[in-house]
Amino acid sequence: MAVWQALLIAVWAGYCSFDDQGPQMLRRPLLVGPIVGIILGDVKTGLIISATLELMWMGLGNMAGYKTPDMIIGTIVGTTISITSTGATAEGIAAGVAAATTVAVLSQQLLLIFDFVRQFFAVWADRLALTGEFDSILMVNYVAIAFQFLLRAVPTFLVVYFSAGVVDKILNVIPSNILKGLSTASGILPAVGLSILMTMMMKGFMWPFLIFGFVASTYLGLGILPVTLISLAFAMLYSVMMEIKDRQNEAPVAVSGRGDDEDGGYDL
Repeated sequence: MAVWQALLIAVWAGYCSFDDQGPQMLRRPLLVGPIVGIILGDVKTGLIISATLELMWMGLGNMAGYKTPDMIIGTIVGTTISITSTGATAEGIAAGVAAATTVAVLSQQLLLIFDFVRQFFAVWADRLALTGEFDSILMVNYVAIAFQFLLRAVPTFLVVYFSAGVVDKILNVIPSNILKGLSTASGILPAVGLSILMTMMMKGFMWPFLIFGFVASTYLGLGILPVTLISLAFAMLYSVMMEIKDRQNEAPVAVSGRGDDEDGGYDL
């Protein structure tokens, strides 16, 4: 791998780090992996390994104090190893999934340490605010942004640039039956991730949407793209109806100025 390719991948990993403070959708493997495939010149393998990891991690999401394994570095390293090893083969995909899972868990611990260190930036900003140095508070943001960028950019560069030869040697040493087992696991794990997502879809009023998608795909013979577009239309209509319902619930109730009823009494 060329140095410029490793640098571009590291910059992409650092840019994705800003998603930690955003909607947390840029971290999805299906968005992260193909960019790595474009940089390394193998979009096909990038899409395959990204789709596999997306299915495997589809049900993951940060909740309360829980932080999920780092899908950003995991996807980038897994995609890189798959492309630089054997490409879009069963062994390459298995090696990518195994590397992605391991690196994601290790990066998770690194992010937990960063969350602890990040608390001191707030203390720093509070002290500057008490002294009236409001312009200096911007420096706290700049330092935190740079720190967050380097948190993923530096480890990603070290792993993807210096581990290519090591990965090849490891793949040559690993017995073929272990690689076959990893290949089987890479086929089972997406089913586990999909089942986690299904448990969320099978709650309450989500059933009709699930049944509609099944009927449209199985009995009407529609492809993935038509079903997706129809589902998008339903989602937009549902969102509009929910907004209208919320506005109606928040609207003030009109109070009549008459205190008595038609019979001359009082309306209690």
